[in-house]
Amino acid sequence: MNKTMKCIVKVSAGPGNLELWEKPIPSPGPGEVLVKVHLTAICGTDIHIKDWEEFAQKRMSPPTTIGHEFCGNIIEVGPGVSKERIGQLVSAESHIACHKCSLCLDGKENLCVNTKAIGVHVDGCFAEYVTIPSENAYVCNPAVSEENNAILEPLGVAVHAATKVELGGKIVAITGCGPIGLMAATVAKKLGAAKVICVEPNSYRAEAAYKMGADLVLNPIGCDIVEEMKRECEGLGPDVVLEFSGNVGGIQAATKYIRAGGSIVVGGLPNREVPLNFTETFYRGVNLIGISGREMYHTWKVMKGLLDSGMDVSGCVSHILPMEEFDKAFELLASGQALKILLRP
Repeated sequence: MNKTMKCIVKVSAGPGNLELWEKPIPSPGPGEVLVKVHLTAICGTDIHIKDWEEFAQKRMSPPTTIGHEFCGNIIEVGPGVSKERIGQLVSAESHIACHKCSLCLDGKENLCVNTKAIGVHVDGCFAEYVTIPSENAYVCNPAVSEENNAILEPLGVAVHAATKVELGGKIVAITGCGPIGLMAATVAKKLGAAKVICVEPNSYRAEAAYKMGADLVLNPIGCDIVEEMKRECEGLGPDVVLEFSGNVGGIQAATKYIRAGGSIVVGGLPNREVPLNFTETFYRGVNLIGISGREMYHTWKVMKGLLDSGMDVSGCVSHILPMEEFDKAFELLASGQALKILLRP
């Protein structure tokens, strides 16, 4: 094995500043494993980092190897880790919890106040090799496609959102057809949703939504989305909204068309505060539920079961490129003519 590896590094503060570097291959420390990365995926977080948005400014101290969605094989273990783990095909829970704060001790590690994130606070997986805590290395089913295994981390967000409320027999609206919203359409159908209506203005993504299981896609720009949604949902609106757009107007509209007594599960991240009419929303018995990442590790168990039973979300993958072509990948994403892009080291 070579002593160095190629990796994509956020080299300094400011927009852009991503470079392909050669770094020494890391050695796993106590409780860690070294993974040879087979396939890795670009996330919205990586775009925030590239553009040096407030999220990244508050959390990063470049230079840092970015990336946190991937699959690969464990090739070496650190002190305290069983050698039986060598050879396992794994993905990773990207949140490294402290296991000491009151939230962790209450079984809410995904909300840990001292969380460190792979590819943000510590070096990530846009590299030929990555070290991660052994507990974060979740064993994949090798019978599942490589594309599915590479995007388990974002799939977990879709599954977490979809399992916060009962979807069986319900009319479900999904706002925002980025990769997680698209995966949520497939998950909702797998969980027994009677009808899935996606809200998406981008025609490229709208077409993908139909392929991922949507029964109907509405363009909020081309219609009165509140009236149209009610018209499509028995005059009452959908039972559940899974919100992944992060769009302020989209979230506000959802509070108006959600059925009385329904639930809005929020997984998207708006870039500013969202003014809401509390009286009109909550007087109708609407439940507003926020999620963060995945429940560790309950969500992983649920999505493993869904994939093992035949669910396939690889339809949200639009491109697989060599890692060296990361600039092209980010350009494609910025153009709106790409979904989930995977990079192969």
